[in-house]
Formats: sequence, C-alpha cells, structure tokens
Amino acid sequence: MSPFAAQFSQAKKGDFIKDVSPLKRSLGLVLQVNSHTGMMQVKFPKTGRLNWVMWKNHGHYIVV
Repeated sequence: MSPFAAQFSQAKKGDFIKDVSPLKRSLGLVLQVNSHTGMMQVKFPKTGRLNWVMWKNHGHYIVV
C-alpha cells in the first residue's frame, strides 16, 4: 500500500462518498466494490449515472 493512501479512508459498499477530483461529480453512493480490479461502482444521483471509480483512495474522494 502506498504510504500516501494510508492517510485516506477507503469506501465500502453502502458508503456515501464526496468526489473531490477534477471531474466534480458531487455526492455518490457506493453500490459495489471489486477488490480484484481495484474499482468501485458509484451511483451519482445528481447526474443519474453509474461510474467506476478507483477504489484505492489517493485523496480523490472523501467518505462521508
């Protein structure tokens, strides 16, 4: 694990996350986490879209 990733908590299924990446997708609900691929599927209600987001947190999202 990266020493920088250790300071950020990782999301799990059912968590709400706030996207703080340059894409600015707002608040989302984690529907599933795939630890094999290192991705999580997130539903962003504001846009009505499902997106795959990198699960390992490098500061691009905050667990609410």
